Formats: sequence, C-alpha cells, structure tokens
Amino acid sequence: MDTEMLTFFVDEVKQIRNSMSLSISSLISTKLEDNSKFEEVGQMIDRVYGTAATLGLTEISEYTKAIKDVSYMASASENTSGKKKVVKFLIKYIELSDLICASIFDNKELIKINHQLNIEKSRANLLNQREFYSINKKSCAIE
Repeated sequence: MDTEMLTFFVDEVKQIRNSMSLSISSLISTKLEDNSKFEEVGQMIDRVYGTAATLGLTEISEYTKAIKDVSYMASASENTSGKKKVVKFLIKYIELSDLICASIFDNKELIKINHQLNIEKSRANLLNQREFYSINKKSCAIE
C-alpha cells in the first residue's frame, strides 16, 4: 500500500483522536445529557471509516463503522445505561486508534490489531442490539 496514503491516514486518525478526546470529556462533564456530542463523535469516526474503507483497510473500516453506528444511536436515545456503555467504547476507540497508528506500517502488528478490532466490532454490534434496538439512526441528520 502507498506509504504516503497511510501517512495521511495516520495523521487524520491522530487529529480526530484529539478532537474526540475533547468531545468525550464534554460528554462526561455534562453527565451524558448533550446528545449532540454523541453525533459529533459519530461524524468524526465517520471520517476515519471513510478513509479506511477507501484504503482497503477492511477490519479498521468495519470496526469504525460499528463505533459510528453506536454513537449515532446513542445520540437519539435517552437510555443512560446504554450511553454510558457507548462512552466506554469511545474511550476504547481512543486507545485502539493509538495502536492502529503505531502498527499501520507493519503487517504482522496490523494483523494482531485487526483481531482485536473484530472483537470490539462484535461487541459494539451487540451493544446496538441490546441497548438501542428501537433506534434506527445510523447517520447524522442533515438539516
């Protein structure tokens, strides 16, 4: 894969990671009452998802899609328990994004990370089914 494109991807992930950290902090400080922050985070993750899919990074794109979906669903929900779980997933995403950036240029390391991403993707999908089964929102509202 093109090293320049991977470098661009890593830079984008790092930039978004920093912005997400601020949004997650804001979510926590407002006791999860500002649902727009979940949508904001979903939009950020959607950028990573799109770039990963374009680059053919299947596991990364599938994982980020699952996190994006759960973020958008939380933005349309009043389920406090579910939203707390989503925040944990978002914090886990921050941790995994660091690992993704550190391993993206080493196929053996990336394979290890991909396994973990697949597990987290399954957990996020399960969270969607259990906590947000009545929510259909999987993208941001266009006004």
